[in-house]
Amino acid sequence: METKYQASADRLVEQLTGLLAPPERLTVTEWADKNRRLVTKSSAQNGEWVTRPYQREPMDVFTDPKVHTIVLMVARQTLKTETVQNCIGYAVDKDPGPILVVQYRDTDCRKFSKIRLMPMISATPCLASKISPSKSRSSGNTVDYKDFPGGHLSIVASGSPGNLAALPIRYLFCDEIDKYPASAGAAGDPISLAQGRQEEFWNRKTVLACTPTNIGTSRIEAAWLQSDQREYHLKCPTCGEFQIPNWRTQVRWEQDLPRHLQAESARYFCAHCDAAWNDVERWKASRHGRYSATAPFNGIAGFRVSGLARMGTKLSAMVDEWLAAQGNAHMLKTFINEQLSELWREPGEAPEWRQILDRRDPTYSAGTVPMGGLLLTAAVDVQRADGGRLEVEILAHGDNRETWSIDYRILHGDPAQPDVWDRLEKILYEMFPHESGGLMGIERMFVDSGDGSTTSAVYRWVQKQPRARVFAVKGDNRSDQPVSRPKAVELKKSGKIDKFGAILRTINVDFFKGTLYSDLTKRAPTAQELSTGQDYPQGYCHFPLDTTYGDEHFKQLCAEQLVTKRDRTGRAKTEYQQIRPRNEALDARIYNMAAGWDCNVHRMKTSDWARLKQRIEASAPKLAFGVPDVPKRFTAPRPIVTNDGWI
Repeated sequence: METKYQASADRLVEQLTGLLAPPERLTVTEWADKNRRLVTKSSAQNGEWVTRPYQREPMDVFTDPKVHTIVLMVARQTLKTETVQNCIGYAVDKDPGPILVVQYRDTDCRKFSKIRLMPMISATPCLASKISPSKSRSSGNTVDYKDFPGGHLSIVASGSPGNLAALPIRYLFCDEIDKYPASAGAAGDPISLAQGRQEEFWNRKTVLACTPTNIGTSRIEAAWLQSDQREYHLKCPTCGEFQIPNWRTQVRWEQDLPRHLQAESARYFCAHCDAAWNDVERWKASRHGRYSATAPFNGIAGFRVSGLARMGTKLSAMVDEWLAAQGNAHMLKTFINEQLSELWREPGEAPEWRQILDRRDPTYSAGTVPMGGLLLTAAVDVQRADGGRLEVEILAHGDNRETWSIDYRILHGDPAQPDVWDRLEKILYEMFPHESGGLMGIERMFVDSGDGSTTSAVYRWVQKQPRARVFAVKGDNRSDQPVSRPKAVELKKSGKIDKFGAILRTINVDFFKGTLYSDLTKRAPTAQELSTGQDYPQGYCHFPLDTTYGDEHFKQLCAEQLVTKRDRTGRAKTEYQQIRPRNEALDARIYNMAAGWDCNVHRMKTSDWARLKQRIEASAPKLAFGVPDVPKRFTAPRPIVTNDGWI
């Protein structure tokens, strides 16, 4: 009869035998296909794991003794997180050793443990038998620490130098490495600190994973450049040739269709035979795809996969996202990084001012709105120096984000005195002639709240104006929105505090500077191209051939350049730096772009612009002796656009 002591001894022998026995000869893919089950808590579906073609090789090199580091620079939802999870599962089950997982922050550590790791463990019997369920009082299994036969797993944040440089580890998994600080406290680079813990293991493995970010400052880019740079190629179902998927040259759609139909017309065209692939054919091309290295192998295997290879994703959804991102540098960066797995180059380098001066448009005059300009905004830059002045730009907006500078006026006078503000008020109610014969008023005016010495004067004037049309603004790049929602600010008046004295908006000025400097580099169509019906490129900026727009104006417009600096943690970041004393024209243009954004010009459809055109044409004044019958003070009954969209 077997006693409880004999049973315990048998289990001990079994465990020791398992530890001493060589691991079963399985690749990570074979292990995952055999053992993994998906659950909806951490996946889009339930059921058995099935490895997709572009996931196979990145997982299988984990068991290749010649590979010590794996670099995953991939599009979202392709292979990054699942590869990390499957490699961890394989290590725990088949080749145990100390494991360290590094996430960006403590909150990311908890999310990875609770949403990714624990559901995988509980749904995979071979892992559940080795790692007991989490218990708050059990030191063997907590949210950030898992104990198992032959090893343990720790999950730490990238900014914790003590945890990064503690016990020896064999396996290192670093996720979202472009978010890591340049230094973990004062201890140095977090990845180097963690890799220093692997020195005792000859069979160590490191996995570095991230979607790419900015060129030149991306950690994953630096790691990728040290690897053998394996690109995933699609195989054409028609001609059988392999190719790296290319969004800009091979994805096409009918751009003359209405916006909601353009995405549905999208097809991928083979780079070799020009065959048009629908989604099923593109997924087939991915299913039969392969990796191909573009650099020598030195122990580091690097993998890059475009979202165009992702099976299950419709091309129409990607085109929709691309179209929605036009004119929004932040959304466009997200698409380039996360959908295409490409590095982002900041578009905000200021162009040469002479190039803009030389391309001024002789087809319209300052003070008159061309046919394409259908909505007017105004921006006011407030200056106290040299006796004080208000610099005012009036800008016309049209379809496809095209803009026309209508006028630039300098109102000299001390902003602390009412005279200069009275003259600004006249501009607010001024009517501008439109090429169609109609008249236009300013729909939105943004007024710089100044440097502190002029803020109260700005608030007092803004308070008196229509709240749907005039706002005080300030620049703050910490804002997570291009233009913030309106916020009431206190205003002292006659010794009393008015808590709702003025309405303030916060502008993320770097967002608009990047867009502006990108737009200013765009080429105008030639006369022949215009005669064939070709439009100006999206976001093209027109300036009249007028003395108001001379050398000084364009020097101010190009007064800042993009530089790379390091913050207090040593992390690289880009910011705009002023390179000449005066930049009022740039400030006025940025606030005008923000005012246009606030009027939703980036969302307007062709039908919306048609409505504006009809309204302008209907406003054509009656002529008496050749002089337009226009009231001295125009008061718009209602604004065309509200803060939340069309009324």
